[in-house]
Amino acid sequence: MRRLSIWLAVAAVFGAGTGAQAEQLCNQQVHQKFDETRIYSRSFIASCKPGAQCRVVTHRLDKKAPLGFSHTLAFQRSDPKSKWQILLVDVLELADTEAGFALQIDKNPALAVSNTAITTPISVNEYAIDAGLSDKALAEAKPGDNIGWSYTLTSGETSKVRFSLSGLTKAVEWAECAQAKLASGKSGPPKPGDDKPEFSPPEPDVPVDPIGDGRD
Repeated sequence: MRRLSIWLAVAAVFGAGTGAQAEQLCNQQVHQKFDETRIYSRSFIASCKPGAQCRVVTHRLDKKAPLGFSHTLAFQRSDPKSKWQILLVDVLELADTEAGFALQIDKNPALAVSNTAITTPISVNEYAIDAGLSDKALAEAKPGDNIGWSYTLTSGETSKVRFSLSGLTKAVEWAECAQAKLASGKSGPPKPGDDKPEFSPPEPDVPVDPIGDGRD
């Protein structure tokens, strides 16, 4: 049986780290942590692995949940030629994937995600959305302020969680640039060093309904 996934939340929580060296990649200060090259962008962490797989991750703060997060949202891309794919995690509960999901950016019409568009590639509580729908959702999310994930739990209860989209555009733009450079071999990940970088964590208290254009 696959275990419950909290890997997206782990990446967000343990961002401080030690023994990392600040360098520049795609005009942003980057750090190497957990064998990833990463930046912090408001609510999001953007990171790329040495093999050029990249993702941008945010989380929903919940002090009662393991590691302090109840849900995570990520956009992941395996290589520069692939489309971004949405990954969702409910740390505490299991979703009834047969009932489908709904994704709503701001007050736009909700995007219906059928059960056939949902897979669990890593663990039973990590849900990957079909690339076509993910691509459409990302296009709406970039100029958006928040995104809501609505779904049914296996207990039969309905659940809806909202994530701030603050920092998403910058995070995606950096990841796409960094992924292309890392994949081409023109740039490598920063080497570990003795200098502890200035820590700039995600901002879990960024409101999910910000006033005005506070995204980036």
